Formats: sequence, C-alpha cells, structure tokens
Amino acid sequence: MEYEILTYLRQNHTGKSRAIQSSELEVRFHIQGAKLRVMVNTLRSDGHPICSDESGYFYAATRAEVRYTIRQLRSRISKIVGAMIGLVHSLERLPDDSGQISLLM
Repeated sequence: MEYEILTYLRQNHTGKSRAIQSSELEVRFHIQGAKLRVMVNTLRSDGHPICSDESGYFYAATRAEVRYTIRQLRSRISKIVGAMIGLVHSLERLPDDSGQISLLM
C-alpha cells in the first residue's frame, strides 16, 4: 500500500501548495493515522521525497521543500533526545529493582 500512497501523492499532490491533510489520506486509503505515519516513514527511508508541513503531506517539487522537512525531522529528533536524557536522569531518583534508591545508573 505504500506505493499506492506514493503514486497518489506524486500524481495529485506534488508541491507544498497541493498538500493533503493526513486525515484525508486516512479516509482515502482506509488506514489509521499511525499506520499512515509508518508508511510515510518507509517511503522516506526508501529515498522518496515525501514531505510534510502544517498543511499536510505532499510529494516534493523542489529541494527546498525536502530541506524544510529535514529541518522539521531534526527538530523532532532533538526533542526526543531531550526527553530521553530527562528519563535517564530520572532513574537516579527511583528505586532499583531491589527497592533501593540508586544514585548510579
């Protein structure tokens, strides 16, 4: 189904100005949002220029559109890393498996 989505985006939603909201894709392809995100990730990982912004998903028409999506992804990575670091630090304040509070990881 990934390639059906790819073909649909390339034929009907090339360029930021022709973006389609994820909810519309979910209805069109009878899938849940989480499944759509997995499929988009697979397509991107395979090297297809599927971009997104606040208006939805689209097949890139320019390098600038791809660069914008890359910046968005980098920002998400930074936020995820920050959350992970915070959780690692939280381990110091929780009891270990034996019930003892551990000051070391």
